[in-house]
Amino acid sequence: MDTKKILTANLKPGMVSSEAAYTFSNHLVIQSNTTLTPDIIDKLKYYAVKSIKIYMSEDGPYIAKQPEELSKTDNSEKPSGDSTYFERIQQSNEFKEFKEIFTISVEKFKKEINELILKNTTDIISDMLKETNTILSKARNPLHLLDMLQCLHGYDDMTYMHSINVALICHIIGSWINLPPADIDTLVTCGLLHDIGKLKIPVKIITKPGKLTDEEFELVRSHPQMGYDILSTKDLDERIKLVALQHHERINRTGYPNHLTASEIHQFSSIVAIADVYDAMTSNRAYRKGICPFTVIATLEKEKELYDPGLLYLFMKRTIEAYINVEVLLSNDEYGKVVLINQNLLSRPVVVTKNNTYDLSRDFSIDIKALI
Repeated sequence: MDTKKILTANLKPGMVSSEAAYTFSNHLVIQSNTTLTPDIIDKLKYYAVKSIKIYMSEDGPYIAKQPEELSKTDNSEKPSGDSTYFERIQQSNEFKEFKEIFTISVEKFKKEINELILKNTTDIISDMLKETNTILSKARNPLHLLDMLQCLHGYDDMTYMHSINVALICHIIGSWINLPPADIDTLVTCGLLHDIGKLKIPVKIITKPGKLTDEEFELVRSHPQMGYDILSTKDLDERIKLVALQHHERINRTGYPNHLTASEIHQFSSIVAIADVYDAMTSNRAYRKGICPFTVIATLEKEKELYDPGLLYLFMKRTIEAYINVEVLLSNDEYGKVVLINQNLLSRPVVVTKNNTYDLSRDFSIDIKALI
């Protein structure tokens, strides 16, 4: 679809932005593919955004919704309805279809990965990639995929499901850094097979709810080496084998098994490490209705010295920008809307409520509790 730059003064509700818009100080105001509302247009004017690119049809600006469908919202009270952001996703037909396809893919993956271990063949890899592509086709965009993966975490969290999740997140990161398609396929395979060594560890240890003994802990920590040993005999890209060995390495030498430095860790291993920890963070509280992405990003920001800084910042930035203009519940029990993302502290945006504007990068007495 064609695009055209339009002066902010000439924007109309229903138009759709084809690019992100930033303030003069490089704070995100809206992300790309945003349907403009009266509130959003007012916000662009307030932050002195002079113009943005919008999508054009043959008859003029593409209109996604009519103005009467885009009336201003009031952030002073809890949004209508009792469901939260993630509950609404879980209730949607597209999520139900996604979950069904995902569940089928997990069952197929179990058989495929066990066949890979038992037989000296790698023909099954192409079937694994087809399964991930089928799942990817059920998501509208990468950020929608992350949301739907997060909604799955209340159902099952075994090694097989985690491996598929990591592979899908790797696909997202690979596309964001513009890897060639063949390299993305290899990276996805890295994600699928990164934890293959865990299949050599007794299930009762992997799923143990309580604290592991010292012996059990050391056995779990041996899974990268066991995974590498399994894959080393297979006719696979060397990067796949290396990722199995390196995905728990950290750039400050605190990782394992070999305490590598940044220069010794392969880029694909760094990507899988981020995907691995992101999925772990969003699934380690499966009893909750949905973990706030701002909480996840805050944890990654605190641990930023562990991961490739460029890859981590890109992942955090692209992930959190999806929640611009989303309604949230603050820790002081006020309801508001995320209006600006702080580029230097992504987990703490600017939130506007009925009576207040909170810059959470400056006010640490308030946090975002949940997406609404």
